Amino acid sequence: MSKFNTKYGQFSDDGNEYIINTHQTPKPWVNVISNGDYGLVISQAGGGFSWLTHSEFNRLNRWHQDLIQDNWGKYFYVKNEDTGEVWSPTWMPVKTELDFYQVRYGFGYAKFESEFKGIRILLTVFIPLNDQIEIWNFQIQNKNGLKTNLSIYSYFEWCLGSSSDHHREFHKTFLETEFHPEVNCMTATKRLWEIPLSKRGHWNIQYPYKGFISCSKTITDYDGDKESFLGGYGSVQKPMGIKADELEKKLGKWNDSVAVVKTQVELNPNEADEINFFIGIKKNLNEIKKSIKKYQEPAKIHSALDEVKNSWLKKFDRLTVNTPDEALNLMVNKWLKYQAICGRLWARTAYYQQSGAFGFRDQLQDSLVFLPIDPSQTKKQIKLHAAHQFKDGTVLHWWHPITETGLPTKMTDDLLWLPFVVCHYINETGDYDILKLKEPYYDDAKSKVSIFDHCTAAIERVLKRFSKRGLPLIGAGDWNDGLSAVGLDMKGESIWLAEFLYLILKDFSSLCNNIEKKSLASRYLKKANDLKKAFDKYAWDGDWFYRATKDNGEKIGSKKNKEGKIYLNAQTWSVISGIADKNKQIKAMDSVTKLLLKKNGTLLLYPAYTRPDEMIGYLTRYAPGRRENGGVYSHAATWSIWAYSLLRQNKNSFEAFRRLCPIYNGMNPDDYNAEPYVTPGNIDGPDSPNYGMGGWTWYTGSAAWFQKVIVDWILGIRATKDGLLIDPCIPEEWKEYGVTRIFRNTTYNIAVINQSGSGSNVDYITVEGKKQKNNILSITKKKTVEVKVYL
Repeated sequence: MSKFNTKYGQFSDDGNEYIINTHQTPKPWVNVISNGDYGLVISQAGGGFSWLTHSEFNRLNRWHQDLIQDNWGKYFYVKNEDTGEVWSPTWMPVKTELDFYQVRYGFGYAKFESEFKGIRILLTVFIPLNDQIEIWNFQIQNKNGLKTNLSIYSYFEWCLGSSSDHHREFHKTFLETEFHPEVNCMTATKRLWEIPLSKRGHWNIQYPYKGFISCSKTITDYDGDKESFLGGYGSVQKPMGIKADELEKKLGKWNDSVAVVKTQVELNPNEADEINFFIGIKKNLNEIKKSIKKYQEPAKIHSALDEVKNSWLKKFDRLTVNTPDEALNLMVNKWLKYQAICGRLWARTAYYQQSGAFGFRDQLQDSLVFLPIDPSQTKKQIKLHAAHQFKDGTVLHWWHPITETGLPTKMTDDLLWLPFVVCHYINETGDYDILKLKEPYYDDAKSKVSIFDHCTAAIERVLKRFSKRGLPLIGAGDWNDGLSAVGLDMKGESIWLAEFLYLILKDFSSLCNNIEKKSLASRYLKKANDLKKAFDKYAWDGDWFYRATKDNGEKIGSKKNKEGKIYLNAQTWSVISGIADKNKQIKAMDSVTKLLLKKNGTLLLYPAYTRPDEMIGYLTRYAPGRRENGGVYSHAATWSIWAYSLLRQNKNSFEAFRRLCPIYNGMNPDDYNAEPYVTPGNIDGPDSPNYGMGGWTWYTGSAAWFQKVIVDWILGIRATKDGLLIDPCIPEEWKEYGVTRIFRNTTYNIAVINQSGSGSNVDYITVEGKKQKNNILSITKKKTVEVKVYL
């Protein structure tokens, strides 16, 4: 049995795999696989790339973005030596029409099952937990009734270093390849690493790694040169080298370097064999030898794959839900966690965007996904980001691991996400000692200060960036990077930032009280109250809150504007922060429901801009209805669920979830285009001719937030400093649901019974059979607690 079937694919019954039944998906549908250091992206047609540590600075193979052709990857050819027929077990690059083809994406692996004229191949691609290697496990079965001789060839183009090698005639001159018969392995390295680390001028350091490819069977032939393998004016679809009796064996420093190795297998009728190719990046040949030796036995490979699968299931099991909505269960229990951890925190790359960098606001928010799973990972992220703050409280907008170079910014919200996440971390763990941990400033490595001081430095910096009217300045953007020109002269104001800062001031004031910093608590509370007065005086636009003012004082997100009349964030965060009066909150969200809640979720703004406005920024330069310009920007759309839930608007809250949910949108795959198992960064809005088309999948901050708002605000199970709060906002027709969640080392098995049909309002709770009226589960030292909640 399978779930959510379409003509392109479906989920497996246990939800652990998404099964794709054709190579011809509307756009490339990919899996992102990483162990936190080494990673790869692979598509349903075999396209993709691999890297170590940083997908843009240390890439194994060449890959260039083309979501139409999807014609760059690490490929394999299978040749029947008896008939001369050639095909690929991933369809690309040969494009032979196969008799059977199916792809299964799981957590940490991808499987390609194919059959061509009686040769059945199950190819599993995965990365072991703690190694800089990927394994391509071929299980080949001869079902054609004839003794058959097969040759298998690899092919990819060495990159080794910066992915920006479009000027190939330059970059190829630094590559060199070598074959090591004693190791049964081809290696490649580079005499130039194109990153800013040299002490002696620009681009003047050695690449410190070796890329490699090896095989569990003897490599019988090889070639390291693209021209000799493809042939002049040849193609990857029909390379000349496969037609030849022997490969050219060209290696060294003078080629357009590629990785072609060949092995052979002879199969009797109904006989099966297993072949493994090993690909990766290591520091030296000795390390390569150790890894190859480690995985020579098939049993070791199967064991390594089981370890990968089990590691993910163990993460998932720390928070599980069982609701009447199967799509919600699939997303929350498995796929959102996988996307946020593997795609955003570990890989930091995918098909629509390749980054490799850490965004100060981005990965901090992503780390929220770890709070109910492994809060030590959130703590680790907090420390990392604190160390990328300047002494004046500002931060790097993003930075690159390896080089530690980054972008100082006038973005005015980045720095505030540090105290925001710290507050959430403490609510989850009760670990106030994190505030005492010390991390250096980015511009003063010798000066280490506490996490508490890092947080207050951020808050104090924002408090110094206020207009004469008492509202925070927007600068070069305030979460919405596309508002890139609104406040470059540091005069424009941000209504959304006022809301966000208000929440930070209130929460951090409470935190200060808890650690006996009463004076600072009072100061921040007063600042919050002053901010609310200015907000109440200036922010309301009649039916909603306007979004910002330009440097010249002109409003955006106002009913006075012809385009971009209403922006989502200013409405949702007026509720989330609590800064607005309740009647205005309700009226603002009524405007969201009327104008922004569309078939795929809540639009970021409406109507879209049709003409660029250089005083707003690049947001207005997108095509109307695309991305931030009038599309559903998934990250922000998740916050509308939070806001609706706070207002107890059960129906709207769940509609905002259901319309955004990729599984439901994916049931119309030719309109939606995107993968149905992960969130997209954006979905085209009604001003686009492609209304409803998803894009920018995997690499989006929406995954962690979608997970959080569903659990915390629809299901209503969320952490507070005093205990686990039960505060549902579910559809009225739900009869019951369950949540198993670990909180402060205790496993809570929670059953919620909607006995009144209200979908909210806790009547009473029983804890281990004992009745209580309070809806907070007190902190306990018990290992397991059974809870029943009656609405």
